Order: sequence, then structure tokens, then C-alpha cells
Amino acid sequence: MVPTPEHLAAFAPLEWAIPYLTSPDWIVNERDRGVDPIADVFNRETIRTNNGVQHWLELHPEPASGESVQRTVSLVKFGNGLSGFPGTVHGGALLTIMDEALAYVMVANQIGAKKTDFTGSGNSKWKELHGQGRPPSEVLEGWFVTAKMDVKFLKPVHCPGVVGIETELLEIQERKLKIKAVMKDGKRTPLLQADATWVKIGAAAKL
Repeated sequence: MVPTPEHLAAFAPLEWAIPYLTSPDWIVNERDRGVDPIADVFNRETIRTNNGVQHWLELHPEPASGESVQRTVSLVKFGNGLSGFPGTVHGGALLTIMDEALAYVMVANQIGAKKTDFTGSGNSKWKELHGQGRPPSEVLEGWFVTAKMDVKFLKPVHCPGVVGIETELLEIQERKLKIKAVMKDGKRTPLLQADATWVKIGAAAKL
């Protein structure tokens, strides 16, 4: 997608991120995981209500043929609906946003940048198994999920506000991903850092 004037205005405080938004070498997507009524409801709907998340974009450079996506950028603008202590974002909301930024590396690689609807008609097996009452280990077999996330809160995150999260894929194996994400403000000052391990659900993977 091409960023709209509204997007550019919303994320103007993140001057360091504007070149990514406007570069022809970067793919820009609205944060989207499909519209299934029993999946992703919290991030698709709940966190966006009551003056919460107002704009949420996910970006990554177009990979060369046969190459994986190694880095991504997530941009989030939010209102006072995410506040915890006065003037700051609630820690739980921050962890959710960071987890989703980490997830986008998986989404971009496992599903493809132009098909982020991982709960959609092209991936219906999980829904059939869920409807049959099968355990999560079967429903999610083959999908990467968060197994570990070490978080460092470096500075308060102002609320309302706008942040960018730079994410890097550090290690990729058949059943495991190691990913690092850093949330930054308009001056590119680190606010929050997360080092995560994602594992693929299956016989050899454990949550």
C-alpha cells in the first residue's frame, strides 16, 4: 500500500521512520491479521477502542528473490486510552505492541508480506481443528509462537504518543526464531527492548 497523507501526518514526529514510509524499496502494510471473529480480536478491535491505538503500520524492505525478511519496522500512534500511570503507557499495552512487532517478522516470512491474513480462507485448517475441540498443540501445529520474551524497560513511554519499533531477525532455524525489537521515540531514543525466542508448534517444539 501507499501511505496516505493521514499516515504521514500521524507519524511525522518519527522523522527517522519517514524515509522507510516513502521508500519504493520498502513494503508498507496496515497491521492486519485477518477478520476471523475468533482470532486476533484483541489487536484488531479491543486495543483500538476508547482512544487506544489510532494508527498501526508494519513495514519491511522488499527481500531479494529467495531471501528472507531480516528486519521490520512497526509504527504505532495511540491516545490516552493506553495510559497506566499518568502520562505513560501501561506496561501490558507495551508488551502487546512489542509482541506484535516481533510477530511481524514471522508473518512477513511465513505468510508473505502481501498475504498477512493468516487466519483467512487460505489457512482454514486451524479453524476446523478448533471447531472439533482439538488441543492448542494440534490447532497451532506448524505455526511459530512466542516461547520467551526478555524485556527491558529503558525509559517511560509517553501517552498519548507515537513510537516506532525496529525489529531484527537474529537467528532462523527450522523450528526456532530469535528476534530482537527496540521501541524508539521521535529522536530514535530506545524506550523498550525485547529479545524473543519463537518456536514452531509440533512434535519437537514446546511452549
